[in-house]
Amino acid sequence: MLNFSYYEDTFDPGAPRRKKLRPNYKPKRRREEIAASLADKAAPTGDGFNPTFSASRHEHEWIVNYLGPFYDDHQITDVLRLVKGGKEANVYCCAAHPALGAELLAAKVYRPRMFRNLRNDALYRRGREILDAEGKAVRDPKALVAAAKKTSFGQELLHTSWLAHEGNTLRLLAEAGADVPRIFARGENAILMTYLGDRDSPAPTLNHVTLPPRRARPLFDRLLHNVELMLAHRKVHGDLSAYNVLYWEGDICIIDFPQAIDPFTNPAAFGIFRRDVTRLCEYFDKYGISANAGQLARTLWDKHVVAKQEPELPTEDVEE
Repeated sequence: MLNFSYYEDTFDPGAPRRKKLRPNYKPKRRREEIAASLADKAAPTGDGFNPTFSASRHEHEWIVNYLGPFYDDHQITDVLRLVKGGKEANVYCCAAHPALGAELLAAKVYRPRMFRNLRNDALYRRGREILDAEGKAVRDPKALVAAAKKTSFGQELLHTSWLAHEGNTLRLLAEAGADVPRIFARGENAILMTYLGDRDSPAPTLNHVTLPPRRARPLFDRLLHNVELMLAHRKVHGDLSAYNVLYWEGDICIIDFPQAIDPFTNPAAFGIFRRDVTRLCEYFDKYGISANAGQLARTLWDKHVVAKQEPELPTEDVEE
C-alpha cells in the first residue's frame, strides 16, 4: 500500500503534523513516484495549459491534470488563485472562456479517496444508490459487492459515487431555482461551477459576515425558502450552516452538497434535517430573529415528507 501521507503533507503544508513512523518503517515509494502515480490516474491534458496560479510542484501537477481538460475544452483559460483548501477538496478561481458568458468560474477539485476525512460519512450514504462517473446508478452485482466489502475497487467506486451525488444534486436544485452554484462542466475529479466574488476577493461565508440589520430577516426567509425547496425536491443538505452559505453584495449561494440525502430513503433524515434548520436559526438568533427550530423543522417535514410517505420511514436522532 502506498504511503500517501507523504503526498498529503507536501500538498497541504498547513495540515497537522503526523505521528512519527515506526523506526523500522520504510515507505515503498518516494514522493516523486507517488505524485507520478496520482498524475497517471488523472485525465490527460494538452501542452498549452500553464496556469497563472503559483503553487508547489505537486499542487501544480494536481491542477494541470484535473483542470487541464476544462482548458482543452475551452471552458477556462487560466487558474488564478486558490479560494479554499479543505480535507475533501480545494476550490480555485478560474478565468472563464469568453464563449461561456461568465468572467470567472469556481473549480472544485476533490482529493483522492485516501485523503477524504469526512466524519460519519456512512450516515449520509444510507439509502443512497451507488453512482458511476456519469451519475448513473451502478447495477453490476460484482461492483456492488466490492463496494459493500470496501475492496480497493469498491472504495474507488464509493469515492466516485460521492462526487457524482454532489453533481446530480446541484443540477437538480439549480433547475428547481435554488440558490446553489450552476454546474458548467464535470470532470473525472472536479466540478466547474458558478463563482461568487471578484478576482481579488471570493465571497465570504456567512459566518464571516456581519449583516446589516435590515438584511437579516430577508436572508433568513430566503434560506428557509431554499430549505423548503430542497425538501420539496427530495433533498436535505445534511451539513447546512453559516459555514456553507456564501454572501456577496446581498446575494447568497449555498455550497457543499456531497453529503446531501434523500429524506424518503435515509432513516436518519429527519434528525439531519432538524440539525440543518437548528444551525440556521442559531446563526440568525444573534440578529434578534427568534424561531422555534424544532417546530419549524417538524412543520416542513410533515408538509413535504410525512404527507407523501407511506409507510413512514423510521426516524433516528443525530448529533446536533
